[in-house]
Amino acid sequence: MINPKMGPRGPEEVIPQNFSGAKESLEKEFQEKSFSEKHISEFQTREAPIRGAENPETTRGEVFRFERGQILKAYKILREQIRDAEKKGEDATEKKRLLKEIRGRAKVLEKDLDELNRQYYEKVRNIEIETEYGKFSVPVVELDLRKKESKESEKDERTPYFLLGSVATNYHQTAALSMGLALEGERVLIPAWPEQAMVGRPKNFSELLKKQKGLKLHKEYTKQTIRAMGLDKVNIMGYSMGGAVALELAQDQDFQEMQDLVVVEPVGLEEKGLVGIGKDFMIKEGLLKTLPYSEARIKSFLQGNRENTGSLKFLIEDGRILSKKHFDTEKLGKIMPKGRYQLWVGTKSSITDHRIAEEVFLKAENLRKQEDPNATPVEIHIVKGGTHGWPDMNSLGFSRLLKEEKPQEQVTTVKLSELENSGMARILKEVE
Repeated sequence: MINPKMGPRGPEEVIPQNFSGAKESLEKEFQEKSFSEKHISEFQTREAPIRGAENPETTRGEVFRFERGQILKAYKILREQIRDAEKKGEDATEKKRLLKEIRGRAKVLEKDLDELNRQYYEKVRNIEIETEYGKFSVPVVELDLRKKESKESEKDERTPYFLLGSVATNYHQTAALSMGLALEGERVLIPAWPEQAMVGRPKNFSELLKKQKGLKLHKEYTKQTIRAMGLDKVNIMGYSMGGAVALELAQDQDFQEMQDLVVVEPVGLEEKGLVGIGKDFMIKEGLLKTLPYSEARIKSFLQGNRENTGSLKFLIEDGRILSKKHFDTEKLGKIMPKGRYQLWVGTKSSITDHRIAEEVFLKAENLRKQEDPNATPVEIHIVKGGTHGWPDMNSLGFSRLLKEEKPQEQVTTVKLSELENSGMARILKEVE
């Protein structure tokens, strides 16, 4: 629906516009990719400074350059369609109006993108925590596009998302997923995992990690960080290794701060062995499903700033931990979030077998209901065509679905093609 424009004397009458014809032809061409675009170089803007950043040398991350590239791609296609129509003597009015419409929306998106990209550098707090494993100084970034209100009557009632990223990542390396949540209007908090060089940690951390057989260290690290930030309510979202840590944290009876629990592509549901999980991550997902595709490389590997990352020895230790089975129906049957409880898995994921995940969570559901008949039912969402990297690839569509009402069925399926992979794809979806 088009909102009325405001004139000097109030709302002005606006003639409804129908972009259906122009939109259909634009969307069709926009979704197509050439061989070069698909495998060599995506539409992406050049490396440039972030507007409004305190440090003028701070440049836009790859994910943000991809988003801007998609905007330019839509402009380029539509302008060419307008020129072709005019050469043929056809009426290009509808296409020109569509260009004006998406340009207005894209300007808002571009402003939001720069604001979020800036926040990854400038809205970072170092949270000092003390655990049984020693003291840590944890960098946590806050993403939020909502301006702080001065009036107490307009107090922010949102429950923030505390996002636990994949193995040994920092907030820059979760840019694709965390950006999608923030663009949807959420307040998002993302810590760096203790393996990261930017984290202050005990001198014997390497030995501590070697001794770990499970996820207790990471669970305590997360729990104490949330408490040190003074958060009495949080929605926990965990992706990949973060999904496993989220499940571990959700079983902690002492942790009562959790409202919603969103578990995405969790590891630890089956015994893989170190060789097996290495093969799944490095070969099946990395070499076969990520590296050959330019968009996947940008959103899974590049994302943002790659400085101060973790070392290979820590990744190997994490791989050893994640190669084990950590969750069965009995353990999962003890999880009782206060809010919604969601599991998301892709049908083409090499890391999380969607069939195993669905089976074990449904069996655990029976135990949960026996324990508490009023327990929030688990929602199982199967993403048809989704690899392990689908939450990064289609974070805009994923974040949109998170806000929709609970589905009627306990197990639902959504096609990957229905989840927007960029802000421009979202704009085209919303234009009527």
